[in-house]
Amino acid sequence: MDVYGDGHRLFIQSMMSRGIMNITEVKEVLSECGIDVGTEFKDKVVRFVRLVNQHIGPINLEIRKGVEEEDGQQCYVLANTAETSISRLSSTYSPNELELFKKLIESIMENGDGKIGSLAAMNLTDKLEKRIGKEEAQNFFNRLEDDRWIRKNSDGKMSLSVRSIVELDQYIKDVYPDYVKMCSICTKLCLQGRQCENCGAKFHFRCSNVLFSKQGNNRTCPEPNCRAPWGQVVIH
Repeated sequence: MDVYGDGHRLFIQSMMSRGIMNITEVKEVLSECGIDVGTEFKDKVVRFVRLVNQHIGPINLEIRKGVEEEDGQQCYVLANTAETSISRLSSTYSPNELELFKKLIESIMENGDGKIGSLAAMNLTDKLEKRIGKEEAQNFFNRLEDDRWIRKNSDGKMSLSVRSIVELDQYIKDVYPDYVKMCSICTKLCLQGRQCENCGAKFHFRCSNVLFSKQGNNRTCPEPNCRAPWGQVVIH
């Protein structure tokens, strides 16, 4: 197989070992694959990922693009298209750890702003059927952060990372339908973002920043049936 074909295999191997890569990491891997990333980078990545997905689709895998909700960092995530339940992570985490992860997701969804404080997260251990110590819980949260399932926000609170939002998208929609909000601009799941007080529509910081930069001083809610002035839109 030619170098370009070998490059696709290397890229797949990198995605499978990491699960997620940001744009900087993608550039590094593509460079190792012998791909010139100096020009037309975005178009090259799109074509590259599209071809890779054609090969891994039959084994129920797909590389999907996602964006970190707080800072807008773009990433590529390897998603399992066959299993949407969090239980498929049982090969990595113990049943009790997965139960704690579920409690963490539940609290983040219920909070409305897509975040939870460290103390509140630690207190979730009290809700487990089989209790675990605070130190063990902290070590688990550290592992989740290292594996890039959660992240620490600029305010020190925990939130679900783009990996969780992309890979567990259907699980979140199925289990927490009453708390799910879809971004009114990109139509994808939105946990952290801005929310309109007039109609309740929610949209990502990055999506709204792009839109409002185009609207200038006449900023309005992007929901077609609302269009409330920007002054009625608040961060949630």
